[in-house]
Amino acid sequence: MVAYPAKVEREGEAVMLTLPDVPEFVLVARGPDEALERAPALLYNILDAYRARRLSLPRASRIRGAPLITPKRDCMALAD
Repeated sequence: MVAYPAKVEREGEAVMLTLPDVPEFVLVARGPDEALERAPALLYNILDAYRARRLSLPRASRIRGAPLITPKRDCMALAD
């Protein structure tokens, strides 16, 4: 399964997680643990939309030291 490297940035007390290879992916959370917990479900939903539109999935780049996000079907992770 493909894993995408993540970029984690502090925004005041919040954390913004982005995936350079998937421009639609932007997640804001209360901290890095929450962001990394919610990221797989969001990535799954975005990639599912790519598939529904019959678009090629983005290639995952290699960024040394970056956390890797693997898509996971888990809609409850997005519920708040």
